[in-house]
Amino acid sequence: MSNGSKHRRSFRIVESVYLRYEVISEDEFNGGLERRRIREGNSEGVRSRMIDLDARLDEKLFLMKAQSEKVAAILTLLNEKLNIVVEQLPAFRECKASLARQMPQVCELSADGMVFGAAEAYAPETKLVLRLLLESDSRYIETFCRVVRITEPPAESDASRPHGIAVEFVGMTAAQKEILIQHLFSRESETLRMRRLELDSYND
Repeated sequence: MSNGSKHRRSFRIVESVYLRYEVISEDEFNGGLERRRIREGNSEGVRSRMIDLDARLDEKLFLMKAQSEKVAAILTLLNEKLNIVVEQLPAFRECKASLARQMPQVCELSADGMVFGAAEAYAPETKLVLRLLLESDSRYIETFCRVVRITEPPAESDASRPHGIAVEFVGMTAAQKEILIQHLFSRESETLRMRRLELDSYND
């Protein structure tokens, strides 16, 4: 792996997310996320497939912009139109609504894993299924993960989550991971742009 690729994957930002997770058994972890989705029912399976397709489409649109901005703009509009329809499906609405009903929390997020605050200190190698909704752009992520270490909770974590849990994502599709990387760099670019504006304003 090149140094550039390593940097993209290890790049980390502080992000506000709606987060839900649960501990799973070693057998369930080894069985894979798709088997869990099937066991949870058809609505879960269809929703998960749609999420994966959405991530793959976003990736292709991102690449298309470098070749033809006009074509990419048209396809983006069509995709947004489809998203409006998809968002009305009961399974999607309930999934996002159930996450959004709880308070978001500050996490440290990268393409390979994240650190979040928790009420309980989970031992390293504990397996979790994790669902999160990014507050900034409503990007939904569903993945298995394993606890790597216990650490300090992210900044701004509240007293009800005194333990920092560092996890590594497992089983995330390549398309969804690439979209997550794009999100990370987009957020960092916006942060840098705001800093430049603040400096320009100060210098004026």
